[in-house]
Amino acid sequence: MPEWIRISGGLSAIAAGSRTNVWGVNSGGNIYRFSGNDVGEPSPWVRIPGALVDVGAGADGTVWGVNSGGNIYRYAGDQDIQGSSRWVQIRGSLSRIAVGSRTNVWGVNSSGNIYKFSGNDAGDPSPWVRIPGAAVDIGAAADGTVWHVNRAGDIYRYAGDQPG
Repeated sequence: MPEWIRISGGLSAIAAGSRTNVWGVNSGGNIYRFSGNDVGEPSPWVRIPGALVDVGAGADGTVWGVNSGGNIYRYAGDQDIQGSSRWVQIRGSLSRIAVGSRTNVWGVNSSGNIYKFSGNDAGDPSPWVRIPGAAVDIGAAADGTVWHVNRAGDIYRYAGDQPG
């Protein structure tokens, strides 16, 4: 029977894009990235500057987050950006975010509206496309699959990009 292995630390939200791309936030809004080494270290988590309430991680290394004010950020800490924050703010407001990959980023705002990232945040007045439906949480996968849960606990799989 498979077992869960306890990893030291404490988080209130976690996202795993792959074995090496695991991120989390704690109840204080602190952001952590898994170091990849959970054996023999006092803490396998590396603190990343910033404050978030939700985080999404894609299989391709993409990481996004939202803060308590609903502001949306894309992680750019792995890029060589001189004199810039590790987090690039993206226009819009969300309360939950899910990342399957760079091209599959979804979110839900505080009113329950569902949005898909258009892929264009340079010069676009709104880089988010509203998708019909209402949700409290959303999940996105690297293969383009998207699921959401509404306030009643009903579960939905997105079929908008499928033929016929």
